Amino acid sequence: MKVHILNGDCLQYVLQAENALVVREMLVEGPLKADSEERFFQLRADYLEKTYGIPASEYQQKTVSEFKKMHHIPKHSEVYLWFDFDLYCFVHLLFIIELLQADKTLQLYVVRPLRKRKFRIWRGFDLHTKDDLMQAFSQKTPLSRKDIQAFRHVWKRLGKKGSGLHHRLVPFLQKHLQDYPQLEKATKIEARWGLTEGQITRILS
Repeated sequence: MKVHILNGDCLQYVLQAENALVVREMLVEGPLKADSEERFFQLRADYLEKTYGIPASEYQQKTVSEFKKMHHIPKHSEVYLWFDFDLYCFVHLLFIIELLQADKTLQLYVVRPLRKRKFRIWRGFDLHTKDDLMQAFSQKTPLSRKDIQAFRHVWKRLGKKGSGLHHRLVPFLQKHLQDYPQLEKATKIEARWGLTEGQITRILS
């Protein structure tokens, strides 16, 4: 079975993929640590309701339900993770890999936006036509067990010192913002997982 996990509803509107699950979260802020998955989602619901007025019932219906479905992906499926280059998507990618990693039979692939002059890196899959998305899909990158362990290493380091201005992601985000103007001007980017080697070194250290 082929399953597509997408970074938002707008992508699905263009892609129209079968067996698609949509991530509707904002894990770049708020609590990331809990003793159980149920507690994690409860903490997230409480934070989003308190901070942004999103009803807990809406969070359960639109967000948690999609995450729960990921636990029921059939064994030996190919799972395609459609995420942009920015940090917002990167944190979601980490979380999804953490959710899926227990099933060693799944083959995970990362699908990134095309790196062409007509697309700006911060816009991600925005402005991609269906044909563009199919081309991006043809360039998908398989994740090895070593890759998955590296992503899990980063996820486990997040959220250990509170949230907001003291979030562990803030220093990386600051450097990330400095990097991208240079990447947009570059004619060729040698990258793994859609990140430069310098970025990978920083986030894995």
